[in-house]
Amino acid sequence: MSETTVRPPTPPITTAVDGSASSFRAAAWAGLEASLCGRGVHLIVSCALPPRSAPSPEVDEPEAEWLRADAEWVLDEAVRITRATTGGVTVAVTTEVTFDAIAPVLLERSPRIPLLVVGRRGRGGVSRTVIGSLSSAVAAHADCPVAVVSGQSGTDPVSRSRPVAVGVDGSAHSVAALDTAFAEAARRDVGLVAVHCWSDTSGIRLPGRSGPPDQTLLDEQLAAHSDRYPAVPVHRIVRTDAPARSLVAESEWAQLLVVGRHGRGGAAGTVLGAVTVALLYAAECPLLIVHR
Repeated sequence: MSETTVRPPTPPITTAVDGSASSFRAAAWAGLEASLCGRGVHLIVSCALPPRSAPSPEVDEPEAEWLRADAEWVLDEAVRITRATTGGVTVAVTTEVTFDAIAPVLLERSPRIPLLVVGRRGRGGVSRTVIGSLSSAVAAHADCPVAVVSGQSGTDPVSRSRPVAVGVDGSAHSVAALDTAFAEAARRDVGLVAVHCWSDTSGIRLPGRSGPPDQTLLDEQLAAHSDRYPAVPVHRIVRTDAPARSLVAESEWAQLLVVGRHGRGGAAGTVLGAVTVALLYAAECPLLIVHR
């Protein structure tokens, strides 16, 4: 009599929602991603009140009930939006309400999360701010890949026909980003745009350096991946320009932009590279930040 091996359940994509338009776009993108990679989605909302300058009494029972009711409404709407983007694929969606601050919860769980999805700016953000505290915190400190969804969720038919873009600079983080970008393009049945820029100086050449951007580096980085993903057409962009500016430009025409947490020029001890920080503020499409 043969034994049947029982596989543990696949961990779901985790998405933080708070009732903001940005977080609902994150839920939509998570639903699409889950349908493509065969995972579920776990939606979590926090009822924690924002910190105040003066001590305040703990939340009383009536206020707690109101906060929970509001959170349940947010989750119901997020579930509806998540399921609307799965294209008929059955995706398991679970929900959770917590009274703890959301950022510490997500960071503590991040080593066990395959992908964390957040909106660029939540409901508590100041109207003129471009990026929220949650998205910047998890992008910098989470121990898992993080997708930050901006004004475009990338789930509409026009966006889904666009390519995946990736920044390539030869660093270990860049190699990991390239691995992910090829896999994402293959799942979506679209092409890949690989962008390699020579410097961060907007075309001004540094002393002691001359010549064109390194086409050889890009070709070597792409060769092994192209063999593994022969059905993914690749468009190479090599130019002498600021990487952040080039990648922001490409994000306008991509459905997803993939980068590493650090680039080749990242300073030791920094949690995010300068290019990645710039893209958090300015990318026009969802941004997927990959770790080594």
